[in-house]
Amino acid sequence: MTLDEIAIKYETDKGTTSPFDSTHGYAPMYDKLLSKWRDKSIRMLEIGICMEYTRGGQSVNMWYEYFTNATIYTFDYVDMKHVENDRVHFFQGDQSDRIVLTNMYNHFGSIPFEFILEDGSHNHDHQMISLGHLFKYVKKGGYYILEDMSIPEHDVCCIRNDDTYKAIKNFIDTGKIMSEHMTDEEIDYLEKNIKGIEILHDIQDAYATAIITKK
Repeated sequence: MTLDEIAIKYETDKGTTSPFDSTHGYAPMYDKLLSKWRDKSIRMLEIGICMEYTRGGQSVNMWYEYFTNATIYTFDYVDMKHVENDRVHFFQGDQSDRIVLTNMYNHFGSIPFEFILEDGSHNHDHQMISLGHLFKYVKKGGYYILEDMSIPEHDVCCIRNDDTYKAIKNFIDTGKIMSEHMTDEEIDYLEKNIKGIEILHDIQDAYATAIITKK
């Protein structure tokens, strides 16, 4: 099965169809990017696995079936311990708290991830703090995937965080990170270690995901 077929099976909004208003259709894009690791023993981290008005964990089920040998680490503000199994691990906390993010990384073995997917609160400051702090935990040649940036001047169904899109676009244009929510050390690390960024629009043309590749 393709990643999109699996996403639809588990009713995650990453599929091209879902029961939710916020259907994004990122799965075909991710399939092309991540299929090289489908049967590998990789480590991945997903920030934000609770879906409003549901039990949550839809995307975790998707990744578990798609990546047959991966260890899947998950993080959310809401208690989602029910997702844990032989290859899935969970840590509860606030993604805007750098101490919590460090504790999470240590709890998960202090070993970098092939990719981190950030699909948390969607608040601009949380997105910037998480990117600034977590990027150093991505392996060389890996990816940091920043989901659901609202596209300026496009209609959206849910939260707006246009400043995230603008910050990412500014880096593409200038090679500089501009964010009041990051430390000088975080900005310096990002500017020195980002190989490139690709912005991909969702099927609604309302939100976008940034694929950030590490040198």
